[in-house]
Amino acid sequence: MNTKKDLAYFIDKIVASTLFWEANYYLRSMKKTPHGGVMRIFYPNTFLKHYTADTCRIFTQRPEDIPFFLSALVEEAYEEYLKCDIDVEELCWLCFDDDNFWYVGFRLLKPKKEYEEINNGAPILWSVISSKLRFQDYFEFDHKLLVYALICFLIKSKMIEIDGIPEICSHEELRVPHNKYGLSPIKEAEFLRQGFIIDKRYYLYNIFFDTTIGAPLDEAPYTIRIINEEIPGRNLFFRCDEKVTVPADKLISTATMDSQKFRGITVSFADIEKMVRKKEVIVHINPERFDKVLMIIKPDTDRNDRSFYHIEVEELWNPERATDSFVITNYIHAQYYPDEKVFNHIDFSVNQYSQETFGKKYKDAVTDTEVPIDKYGDEHYKIWCVESDTIEIETWSKLVCATLDEPFRDLFFEMFTMQVD
Repeated sequence: MNTKKDLAYFIDKIVASTLFWEANYYLRSMKKTPHGGVMRIFYPNTFLKHYTADTCRIFTQRPEDIPFFLSALVEEAYEEYLKCDIDVEELCWLCFDDDNFWYVGFRLLKPKKEYEEINNGAPILWSVISSKLRFQDYFEFDHKLLVYALICFLIKSKMIEIDGIPEICSHEELRVPHNKYGLSPIKEAEFLRQGFIIDKRYYLYNIFFDTTIGAPLDEAPYTIRIINEEIPGRNLFFRCDEKVTVPADKLISTATMDSQKFRGITVSFADIEKMVRKKEVIVHINPERFDKVLMIIKPDTDRNDRSFYHIEVEELWNPERATDSFVITNYIHAQYYPDEKVFNHIDFSVNQYSQETFGKKYKDAVTDTEVPIDKYGDEHYKIWCVESDTIEIETWSKLVCATLDEPFRDLFFEMFTMQVD
């Protein structure tokens, strides 16, 4: 029995494509809210399970130009479209009779010549939709652009849920060279709001990287600004995925002005050698939300027999907000040398735990659960690393604040006594 190749069939073919997953992931990695808003994260796994990309923003400037990162998917889908018996009216009503997507029809659909003057007065699309008229009677169609519109509608309305770090890794194609952690040196990169340019290629920042800026006119995320301004002679490493890169001259940005402000913290480790003789575990909890910040400090010696401390900071969500089968947490590791009062290494990763393991870790009752609060994740996924011999304590504290999700920043502040020089 032959399957009817109608619109439902066509949609199933698009959504099942590997290119659709990659396009969805690309747009999700751009993760920019409209109107200059910043991304505020108040529950775990937001970008993997609960964030829908606003594809409407692609159509604000040159609506008929198909972005490079979508071109392969559009071509693949258009070839399938030509083999199908698609009701164009059904496709248009699906896409454009939508409170959140009608703008795409307004930008993309070209009125027939006899309706151009009317359309200049008021969008004829509104009349077509409100009066239930036929789209084909009022608009000229470029069918490839209709397929493009449908793809963007599906990315927005049929969000792919990503089942954790292993699924991301299965699609990644890491830049060469990279180290054993998957990080590549990018010292000469040009940093922009949603990505960076290196070797004439534009890479989006990793999906877990916070692209919020620190001031309205900043040209790069706050984390990058701190590293560039405060860590001289640095070696910087980033996770660079070829699946979220395009030629530099094909980049598209949806970034707008932000208003987020980060406040710094004055931290003193003057007495760390007296306070920490073996591993110390420090936990602060929000009494209203019950989120925790975990800090682990461990003494160690390097290959030159110099004493230093591993300082690890991890955010622990209230397990009641963990509704998925796994939990992703932000994790910052650093190496602090007390003799010089500087850090020489800071790296950012995300940890993934099964919901059961995370619940036991959060409970912090190892005698009952046999899972200590400082247990490492089932998956450990590195995002960036910076190395220098002169990273100041204040710089470390700023990078921690910029990396932790919003509910955890105040908890981090509370771990230290504010001091005024």
